[in-house]
Amino acid sequence: MLEAKLAKRTQMAARHKEGYDRLRKATSDFADVIDLSRGWSREQTLPEHVTGAAKRAVEEGCDYEMFGMPLLRAAISEKLERENGVDVDPEREILVTTGGSEAMHLAILVLVDPGDEVIMSNPGYIAGYEPNVLMAGGKMAYVPIREERRFKLAPEDVEKAITSRSKILVIVSPEHPTGSVLDKSDLEAISEISVRHNLIVLSDEIFEKLIYDGKRHVSIGSFPGMEDRTITVNGFAKGYNMPGFRVGYVAGPKVVIEMMANVQLHTTVSVNVVGQRAALAALQGPQDWIRNAVKAYEDQRNLFVRGIDKMTGFRCLKPEGGLFVFPNVSEFGMSSAEFSNHLLVKAHVLTKSGQTFFGTRSEGHVRMSFTQPRRVLEETLRRISASLEELRPHP
Repeated sequence: MLEAKLAKRTQMAARHKEGYDRLRKATSDFADVIDLSRGWSREQTLPEHVTGAAKRAVEEGCDYEMFGMPLLRAAISEKLERENGVDVDPEREILVTTGGSEAMHLAILVLVDPGDEVIMSNPGYIAGYEPNVLMAGGKMAYVPIREERRFKLAPEDVEKAITSRSKILVIVSPEHPTGSVLDKSDLEAISEISVRHNLIVLSDEIFEKLIYDGKRHVSIGSFPGMEDRTITVNGFAKGYNMPGFRVGYVAGPKVVIEMMANVQLHTTVSVNVVGQRAALAALQGPQDWIRNAVKAYEDQRNLFVRGIDKMTGFRCLKPEGGLFVFPNVSEFGMSSAEFSNHLLVKAHVLTKSGQTFFGTRSEGHVRMSFTQPRRVLEETLRRISASLEELRPHP
């Protein structure tokens, strides 16, 4: 009886729940499972200046501060100007959020009206954005990104997707789950398209610090004409390996940020101050531990991609950023969900199947994290290789 009384918009958020339930259940069903589904590292420990700040906040006691601690917002503003070329007022154009997820949710809630279209890539982080758009009454418009273009969003494809109802373009770079990093020339072209068609750009830069092979992150908000139409989403979960602190932030035009703050006031009210103190210490303290972590991730990525490439049936692009590989497994003649389940049952390796989380064009792919230490990745490769024997015809 109660099911009939549930608001229909909330049912839009349940689309991916089955996939997440499966991930949670898998770790209890298989005692020795190797978890490649998570996007952070349990091996990369936080330095004392971060953990110490959190401990002091607990010991000293702290009240909540709405919209984010002024010192943290000031530090975020300085970081954006220094590292991203984005100039924002810490008082009116930055909001601290409960992780990047709340930033995404609030931005979409205050910008999307029923019938508005939100453009984003497919494959992409659809499990994160689509439910929010649908709950707001909006519609998704997907731009295909192709393996032969290294999964990079093509400006001409973005322009083809634009209609009279288009309002927001979502850009994720480094891309999730593919690990592609948008080149400056592509971002410049996309910014020109956005200005020409009066689009708001929601730039998800949560993986910005996790870029390899000497490449550099470029923020689309730094291009001419983009300062008044770019909403930049970021946080501390990925680059600083602080997922449990649940601290993110969003920066953008005053009118948007103030409306987001109004909505936050009536939902979460504020972000926990213990997490904010730790985030402030992370921003203001030494950054060598981040550089060391990125070097370790790059070495782990290289090891894992080399191992997968040696196995017949896989096609795996080397990701330029992020924490995941996204190999093509279509040659095994199984759906991505079936192949992911095969790895779980036969190899006790937990992965995320493509279409379940990342869109229709992710079919035939699985997402695997390379955040495990080298010895675990080597064991993972051994298990996967052994599990593939029964999938191939024997002579």
